[in-house]
Amino acid sequence: HTLRGHQNSVHSAAFSPDCKRVITASLDTNAKIWSVESGECLHTLQGHSLEVSSAVFSPDGATVLTASLDKSAKIWCAQSGKCMQTLQGHRWDVLSAVFSPDGTLALTTSEDRTAKIWRLESGECLQTLRSQGPRFLSAVFSPDGTLVLTASLNPIAQIWRVDSGKCLHTLRGHQNSVHSAAFSPDGERVITASQDKEAKIWSVESGECLHTLSGHADALRSATYSPEGKLVLTASDDHTARVWCAETGECLRTLAGHQDRLHSVAFMLH
Repeated sequence: HTLRGHQNSVHSAAFSPDCKRVITASLDTNAKIWSVESGECLHTLQGHSLEVSSAVFSPDGATVLTASLDKSAKIWCAQSGKCMQTLQGHRWDVLSAVFSPDGTLALTTSEDRTAKIWRLESGECLQTLRSQGPRFLSAVFSPDGTLVLTASLNPIAQIWRVDSGKCLHTLRGHQNSVHSAAFSPDGERVITASQDKEAKIWSVESGECLHTLSGHADALRSATYSPEGKLVLTASDDHTARVWCAETGECLRTLAGHQDRLHSVAFMLH
């Protein structure tokens, strides 16, 4: 299917947990929910006053979380398309928003150089995480929902406690911006991808760098673990992706064929 209906660029697209629906976020200030089977638009989520930067389904697929340049995030009923809650508190554009693994919390990042943790039932902001310099480029929850991992335009990533908002570890070692950071499936390690052409694997417990993945010829845009945690996949401006052994840091395969930079990579779920 080709999903047509937005009036401007589509910033992001994501499947529902059961893979029966897709949510898209657009520059046209709307998000849309689509049927995978028919390609039909089921709902248009209207309410943001500026472009929608991201949209995701909750872990149970019942709600949708959107982030917008209008300084807010919104919670929507996926069944009806109605807005249930507006999360307000950021001073500038909200760039991303994700659910916690249990679906009770949300995590947002903003141009105001903060990330915020919200209780969705009340819309209350529980914690504000402040960048040491430029804005955060990404923020994610750990698999058990107790930690948050942020990456920033600084050459650092940080691990934070959800319950206190305190920084547990600052991961130093990259020589340039950290474009993305992700937890391993067991939550014991972190992978970071940097402008400095390297990815690094870190211990969550100690904050120590365990492996540096060197070999790309240009900046890295993203890095992710395989579902079982044994492999790492990186995407680079050098037009290639690479598969690495997560245990040793050894490069196992280079995926070449693209004619321009790679922005993201993902493993297929079995």
